Amino acid sequence: MKNEQFEKDIELVPNLFPSLNIVYADGSKILKGELHIIDNTGKRWETYEIEIKASSDYPNRFPKFFEIGNAFPKIADWHVYENDESCCVDVTPNEILICKSGLSVLEFIKRFAIPYLANQKFRELEGYYLYGEYPHGIFGRIMFYQSKLKAKSPQELIQMFDLIIKGYNPDRRAFCPFCRKEKFRKCHRNAFAELKAIDTFLHFDAKEQLVPFFINNPKYELPKV
Repeated sequence: MKNEQFEKDIELVPNLFPSLNIVYADGSKILKGELHIIDNTGKRWETYEIEIKASSDYPNRFPKFFEIGNAFPKIADWHVYENDESCCVDVTPNEILICKSGLSVLEFIKRFAIPYLANQKFRELEGYYLYGEYPHGIFGRIMFYQSKLKAKSPQELIQMFDLIIKGYNPDRRAFCPFCRKEKFRKCHRNAFAELKAIDTFLHFDAKEQLVPFFINNPKYELPKV
């Protein structure tokens, strides 16, 4: 199915990235070509063969991004979705937050595709990702939530989700129900407000993924972030 916004947005890309071309695939326009990884001194570290296609929810989700030159393994450990071999650029909740007001293909390439590929090249050379990484799958999402909420236990994390979904926003003088000795506005208010923007996804993730995982792994401890 065509995404008219995507097909309109990609018209601007070759002006800034002339090695990327607009081509047809299965009746829809996509981007295909080379993306160069160049550092601040102008040195070219690598050139990747890529494709960028519309996702079903673009521009409120990232476009589908593929490295097609077999430059790195197409497995989860290298942040690639094994079901379709598209690149896993970020954890889903953060992607939804980033794209909540829409994200153009051009901005995606500059802000996310190029850093992703640069990080892959760094791992190839040094054996690890320069800026760290979220684990793949559910563990990455849990780490992301923890970076925002800093819950003391899985049960507390789910309690926070419930309050976020319900729009919890007490009087500015109220103490935080989790920190207790700190006023809510000084600790969790901003994180609650930020994650409220993805409350539908939070509800689904908690019900379908996190709660069953915590039940099946009662000794699981949240990561320290």
